[in-house]
Amino acid sequence: MKNLKYIFFLSAICFTQFSVAQQDPNFTLYNFNMNLINPAFAGSKDAKEITLGYRSQWIGVTDAPNTQALSYITPLKYNLGFGMSIVRDQVFVLQETDIAVDISYKLKVSETDKLYFGIKAGASIVNIDLSKTGAIGSDPLFSQNESYYKPQIGAGLYFKHKDFYISISTPNFLTGRRFIKEGNAPMSAVDNLYMYYGFGYHFDISRNVTITPAIMHRSTQGAPSSTDLSTTVKYNTVQAGMNYRVDEMYSVFGLLNIFDNVLFGASYDFTTSKINQINDNGSIEVVIKYIF
Repeated sequence: MKNLKYIFFLSAICFTQFSVAQQDPNFTLYNFNMNLINPAFAGSKDAKEITLGYRSQWIGVTDAPNTQALSYITPLKYNLGFGMSIVRDQVFVLQETDIAVDISYKLKVSETDKLYFGIKAGASIVNIDLSKTGAIGSDPLFSQNESYYKPQIGAGLYFKHKDFYISISTPNFLTGRRFIKEGNAPMSAVDNLYMYYGFGYHFDISRNVTITPAIMHRSTQGAPSSTDLSTTVKYNTVQAGMNYRVDEMYSVFGLLNIFDNVLFGASYDFTTSKINQINDNGSIEVVIKYIF
């Protein structure tokens, strides 16, 4: 079991590159918590929203990634918008908490078109508890815990039309290195720039039915890009859909208003990448949104 934890730890580095929270959020329901990846979204709604999210990845795998997120957005005067978020990620020995504030500005292009500019500023608090690895003896790689923080600055654009939207953003364009060891254990992880490009179109099939196909592409230097293709069907206060992340997974999700101003959503991911050779139980995600 100790060797298995070593393997899992090294696999987590290879597959996720220590990607966590705001730097590289791994959400299925990101369309319903968009300001986590695009600060321009903070002022795009006409009401205040508080969203609580939870994700458990690779169900059944001990110490697999899990994420908790709390966010708040509100429109302000003078075409401004404000948002804030707290995201906590944990995978095996690594725990990171990201705290960020978003400011957006709305430019009214026409009666139906609005362009939002946003900036994100915050910090990440990182803790790596190497005592959990179960290392035998005085292995220099696992002999000292790590704890530090790093700043975050991001930016985004969000174009909103009554029929479609376009989103371009980076949650953090500061690059850097972390978990650097010296001497007998030279090892590091690199934070590279992540870019997100999204588009969605709303087709009004009838007065009560709207279908929204969407795409979200994520790219970063030195790692494979990923593309999400999704379709959401909304009937009155109920929404359901499917999402396909190319060569990685596909998901089914549903959302409904359990009260007039409370939205509950859940998704289940089916893994299609090589990870399913280790665990094929998938991942779950839930969100609760309060609108006021």
